[in-house]
Amino acid sequence: MPRDNSSDLPADSVSPEPRRRRWPWFGGVALAVAIAANHLEPQVRRQRSQNAGAPTVALRAEGGVLAGHNTIGIDEAGDGTGGFLRFATLAEWDFDPKAPSPCPPAVAAWSGREAACVGFMYPLEPGTQLKTFCLLRTTQTCCYGPRPQYNQYLLVEMRAPVKFERLRPVLVHGRFFADPQPNQGFIYRLEGTSCAPAGADEPDADPAESARAAGLPLFDFAWLAAAAQRGEPTIPADLAALDGERVVVAGYFLDRSEGPPARVLLGRDWWDGVSQGTRPTLATALPVSARDAGQLPALWKERGCMTGVLHVECDPQRWSEQGIAVLQDAVRGVPGGLLGRRGAGRGPLLQPWHEGLLLAGFAYLVLRSRQRVVVTPPSP
Repeated sequence: MPRDNSSDLPADSVSPEPRRRRWPWFGGVALAVAIAANHLEPQVRRQRSQNAGAPTVALRAEGGVLAGHNTIGIDEAGDGTGGFLRFATLAEWDFDPKAPSPCPPAVAAWSGREAACVGFMYPLEPGTQLKTFCLLRTTQTCCYGPRPQYNQYLLVEMRAPVKFERLRPVLVHGRFFADPQPNQGFIYRLEGTSCAPAGADEPDADPAESARAAGLPLFDFAWLAAAAQRGEPTIPADLAALDGERVVVAGYFLDRSEGPPARVLLGRDWWDGVSQGTRPTLATALPVSARDAGQLPALWKERGCMTGVLHVECDPQRWSEQGIAVLQDAVRGVPGGLLGRRGAGRGPLLQPWHEGLLLAGFAYLVLRSRQRVVVTPPSP
C-alpha cells in the first residue's frame, strides 16, 4: 500500500483553499454584527436612561392654556398616578383652621405608611439642592397664582439634599403623615427618602454637534434679527439659501399648542409666558409646525432642538401672520445626530466614516485572499 506522504509536505505547500473560503464568511458575519450592535446599543442605553425609575406621568395644561410655566398640572384622571398617593385623595380633607374637622378615612389610611407621590417642587430654601420643599399637583400656584389650600400640597423633608426640578415633575418616596399644623403652614408632611425626575424624557443634545453629525445646517436667530431691522425689510442671503431645506433649530420652547395642527414656538431668549424673561418677537422667535402632537416636547422641557423643513416668507406683509420663517414637518431632536454629551446620551461609538473604513479594509482583505496561491512542490 503506498504511503501517504502529504504529512511530510511543508506547511506552505498545502493548499489554503478551504481556509480561504471560510474566513470571509465568518469575518463578514462578525463585521455585520458589530455594525448592527454599534447602532442598536445607543438606543438601548437611551431607553434605559429614560425608564430608570421614571413612571409614566400624564400632564395637562391648566385652564386649557399651554403657554407659561405656571399652567402645568398632573392629570390624575390618567393611568400615570395609579398606585400612588394622589392629590385627589388629599383634597378630601377640607381643612379649616378656625373650625378643624376630623381627617377623612381615605386620608387617615395613608398616615404613617410608606407612600409615593408625583408632583412639582416648590422650594422653601434657596439653591439648586433642596432638603425642604412643598410638593404640588400643579405649578399654577408657584409664582402668579393664589396661595394653595392646605389640602393641595405636601411638606416634604428629605434626609439629604436633592436636585431642584423647576418644571419637571418628580416622584417622591417617603413616610406620609396627616399632621395638621396650620400655624406652621401645613397639614400633610412627608419624610422623604428619595426624589427623582418623573416621566420619560430625552437626553439633552448639543445642537452644533448633533447638526454636524447629521449633516444639517444649524439655524441662526441672527438671521431673523437682520431681516426685521428698521428700514427696508430684506431676507439675508444665508436665510434665503435655506428655503426648502431641512435644518436644525435650537432654542427655548415658549408656547405649545396640541392643535391640530400641533405647533410650538422656539425662541432665542427664555420667556415664562407671563412677565419674566424676554417676550418673543418676530426677530427672536420661530414658529414650528410639528409633524404630529407626539413630536411636541414635554410640557416641562424648557429648551431643546427640533428638525424640519424651513419655509422662508419673502413677503414682509405676511410676517405678522406667520413669521419671517416657519419650520414645517418638524420632529423632536436631530435624527441621525448625537444624542448628547453624557454617557446615556452619546450616539454610536463608531461614526459612519469609521464603519466605511472597516468595510473598505474588509473588502481589501477578501480581494487579496482570492488571488491565486502558487503551491511550490517540495524539492527532491
